[in-house]
Amino acid sequence: MYRLILLFTILSLASIISAQKLGIPEIEYFNRRHYGGATQNWKVSQSSDGLMYFANNNGLLEYDGVSWSLYNEMNAGIVRSVKCIGNKIYLGTNNDFGYFEYDSSNRFTYNSLAYSDELKNLGDVWTINGWSDKIVFHTEAGIVLHEEGEETIVIPSISRFISCFVVNEMLLVHDEQKGLLEVRGERIFPVSGGDQLAELNVSSIIALSESEMLISTMNKGLFTWDLNEIKVWDGEVNELLIDANVFCGERYSDDILLFGTIQNGLIVANNDGDLVMEIDKDKGLMNNTILALFVDKEGGVWCGLDNGIARISLNNNVSFISGYYNLGTGYIQERYGNDWFFGTNQAVFKISDKEFKNPLKDRTSFTRVKGTDGQVWSFFRDDTNLLCGHNLGVFEILGNSSRLITPSSVNGVWNFKKVPNNDKLMISGTYNGLILFEKQNDKWVFKKHLEDFIESSRFIEWDQTGRLWISHDFKGVYCISFSTDYNSITSVTQYAANEFSETNNVTVTKINKQMVIIGSRGMYRLSERGTIEQFEEFDHFFSGQYPSNIEEDVYGNLWLIYTDYIEVLRYLEDGTYKKISLPFIPLEKKLVNGFESVFVSDKENVFFGIEDGYAHYVMQDYNNFRIPFNVHLRMFRGRADSLKYTLHQGEGDDYVQSQVPVYPFQKNFFTIDYAATFYSDKDLEYSTYLSGFDDEPTAWGKATRREFTKLREGDYYFTVKARNRYGVQSLPLTFQFKVLPPWHRHMYAKIGYLVIMLIIVFVVTQVFNRRIEASRQKEKLKARQRYQEKEEQLTSEALRAEKEVIKMRNDKLRSEMKFKENELAGLTVHIIQKNDLLIELQGQLNRIKRIKTHAEAERKIDNLIKKIRKDIENETNWESFEKQFEQVHHTFLNRLLEKHNDLTEKEKKLCAYIKMGMASKEIASLMNISTRSVENNRYKLRQKLGLQSGDDLSGYIGAI
Repeated sequence: MYRLILLFTILSLASIISAQKLGIPEIEYFNRRHYGGATQNWKVSQSSDGLMYFANNNGLLEYDGVSWSLYNEMNAGIVRSVKCIGNKIYLGTNNDFGYFEYDSSNRFTYNSLAYSDELKNLGDVWTINGWSDKIVFHTEAGIVLHEEGEETIVIPSISRFISCFVVNEMLLVHDEQKGLLEVRGERIFPVSGGDQLAELNVSSIIALSESEMLISTMNKGLFTWDLNEIKVWDGEVNELLIDANVFCGERYSDDILLFGTIQNGLIVANNDGDLVMEIDKDKGLMNNTILALFVDKEGGVWCGLDNGIARISLNNNVSFISGYYNLGTGYIQERYGNDWFFGTNQAVFKISDKEFKNPLKDRTSFTRVKGTDGQVWSFFRDDTNLLCGHNLGVFEILGNSSRLITPSSVNGVWNFKKVPNNDKLMISGTYNGLILFEKQNDKWVFKKHLEDFIESSRFIEWDQTGRLWISHDFKGVYCISFSTDYNSITSVTQYAANEFSETNNVTVTKINKQMVIIGSRGMYRLSERGTIEQFEEFDHFFSGQYPSNIEEDVYGNLWLIYTDYIEVLRYLEDGTYKKISLPFIPLEKKLVNGFESVFVSDKENVFFGIEDGYAHYVMQDYNNFRIPFNVHLRMFRGRADSLKYTLHQGEGDDYVQSQVPVYPFQKNFFTIDYAATFYSDKDLEYSTYLSGFDDEPTAWGKATRREFTKLREGDYYFTVKARNRYGVQSLPLTFQFKVLPPWHRHMYAKIGYLVIMLIIVFVVTQVFNRRIEASRQKEKLKARQRYQEKEEQLTSEALRAEKEVIKMRNDKLRSEMKFKENELAGLTVHIIQKNDLLIELQGQLNRIKRIKTHAEAERKIDNLIKKIRKDIENETNWESFEKQFEQVHHTFLNRLLEKHNDLTEKEKKLCAYIKMGMASKEIASLMNISTRSVENNRYKLRQKLGLQSGDDLSGYIGAI
């Protein structure tokens, strides 16, 4: 894409020049004080990354758009030739030739290719060309063919090789005696007709086509060669070139040729031989002798002069009729008949159309119109008259002279406005009111001052109703109505300036046949109802900033005039507008502030009044304002660096940083210079960003250097990008560097800190462990003491507990002994009672035995049985059993009654027997009932106790 844009730019240059410029292009001049070298510059070339190189008498000059560098490391000081091929800058000096390139350390170093005695004795190297894969070095003694990796070949001259050219892939040399020759392989061959150029000094050969070439000579002009014969070029410019002494030539575009001369500076011609332009010392070149020509990527023409360097902006479609022509400040312009008239602060100047279009016109071509000395404000023309609004009044221009047609009371006439629907009347605004003109016998004559209005009337416009609107710089806007014959003013209505503007500047103009008021608040127009209303149709073009004035030309284009610049809304066929501003950037801050003027001659030619004359703009859409360009880091240097680092951006963002510089912390000071290789603009802006330092990219500015100091350690990336006044930005360029930490933050220091910390930790750990061990031993002793104390305490308590246990055991034994004694006593008593009963029974049975009668015996036996039953059922025995039972099962009966207080004595007995684990048979014996009765009683007891069928009665009672 980058190359396509450049190709389009170069192809469009022919259109720029072919549309004839009537002024002088902008010229930028550099003298030896600027670039620091000698006066003479022999050759010019441009590298692939955009830098310019010049073969200077003091060495090789390098220019990056901001600063110059001089390299003179060669054996001889004078550099005669330079050519950028690939990444190398080849140059030739006296008895030496070689190339500069950036090495891996970013040093711009020279490498000589003259490594043999033969190569070191060839004299000055005047020309360098690329031919096939070879580099051709031209000296008067011979041609040197160098190819990398191959043996260098020297082709000696026949007499003296004056010049050497590569044209249409042919390597041509001019020998002083043999004329034009061709190099084929390693030999030289004569060409058809080439001997005609013997004894001539061929200065350039330019291809006109694949089979025709244009050959220029120093003293005999130009010739054409069709590969068969050589004949004189029939172009009209040839006669001029013969006298001018052509020293070099270059093709500018498909249709335009450039010739650098010794006598006449730069001569521009087309392929047909017509003169397009001449730029010499009088027109700003500083020196008439051009030793070298080169067309850069933007279409600018570099001239190596005998005294300095110049760049001519031929690619710009704005040229200037200023300086050399000495017209003064341009205020107004008009074309009348076949003549052009220029109104300036000095007078009215006149030039014929033929002379005006003549590329060789000079200051004498402009004639001062007699009687018009002074400030000129305006022109008015019709079919028979040309009037001039002047500081002294109104002049009628009559050829080269003038006639004042207003009385001395009229001072300062700003303008002319014909009365609507009346071709015989015209009103002009003056310094102090309005004046009326009337046309009599095809001549305009002053009629009268219009009374009742005395304000300055610089801007006046008629509205649709026939009223005149006037804007005043400080007092606002006036609306004036006239009588039907316009001989008097009938009413004046004033509108304050603050109704339309925050400042005092208010202007009235006419757009699309409508009266429009322009102020800083917006645009206003007269509505159909006669009121002033907002006019917003064009607001989207203004971005909130309204122009100070708008002028509509005859083609419907609207010229927007601002304080320091100008734009145009071009009227399109579909009725819409297209805003155009880029072509007028060269006019910025050159217009006459407050008195800007636009004169549209035709659809292609527009003129502007500027502070030093006039500017001519060729209104065509051929110029490419979007040309890409590169930004370069020209110098990166630390405080202790002996060599600077550079980083150049190639096509697009093609660049490689081969080395990342590393700096110790104590040398933490950096200077960074950067530049962009866009030579058409000296107002380039830059934005930079240093990662780790800047929060965001810097604002756009013109500074080309940044300095940094006391950066923290780390990896840094410095990024720079550039922007030209056309709004085109370069791709960003990034340079990396590294700052090491200070010694106390260095890695080795951190390792040392770590070792020290480990030692400290070890020592502290040892001390701590020892203290812990001592503390542990102390605690161990204390614990042992506490253990002994506890052991003694426990022993004491154990003894006390043992004593208690023994006491309890003794008490228990005593209780058991007492119980046993009581049981034994009870058993003894029971035995005694039983024995007494048995003895008594024995006695009664013995007595019954002695009874003789059966009845008596039965009666005695019945009494005995009753007594036994009574003894069995004796409650005293139960009470005795209960007392003994409670001693064994202390509170069983009480708890039983607490839970079941409705139990009978018999049921209580049954529970007691079950508690003691007696079987039903034993219980039946004790209760003197049958076993079945015991089971029935157990069943009834279960129900009374609330037990279920699966519940265990013995277990339930045993748990109480």
